[in-house]
Amino acid sequence: MKKQSVQAIVKGIILSGILTAGTFIQANANNSGETVTAKAVAEFKYAGSSKDQASFNIKFNNPSGEKFTLLVLDAKGDLFFKESYTSKEFAKRFVLAKEDAEKLTFRIQSGKQSFDENINLFQNETEARKAAVQQ
Repeated sequence: MKKQSVQAIVKGIILSGILTAGTFIQANANNSGETVTAKAVAEFKYAGSSKDQASFNIKFNNPSGEKFTLLVLDAKGDLFFKESYTSKEFAKRFVLAKEDAEKLTFRIQSGKQSFDENINLFQNETEARKAAVQQ
């Protein structure tokens, strides 16, 4: 009877040691110094227009501070604007002549990622008018 009790105690100690070691290894794996990076997020918005001009707001959350390029393409796909930045929290407002802003593509390229937004000025103005009438 004593022999069985001693064996049960030894097995319990070994089992608890294995469980403790497994928990410790798992905790170290989760704290290995690697940080989870926030995702880069782009936001393109039509901000309204006046008689002759249209405004657009571009925001880009770039937590790594990695170099990115902002491109604006016209309706034909021709390059209208190109500039590179490294801001972590980028915000820019474009104010363009309506004739230049009828249909634009805003693109942010960062490494292998690309964020695109096609904006049709006529469609956005129509939606804005409908929203104003409904309020």
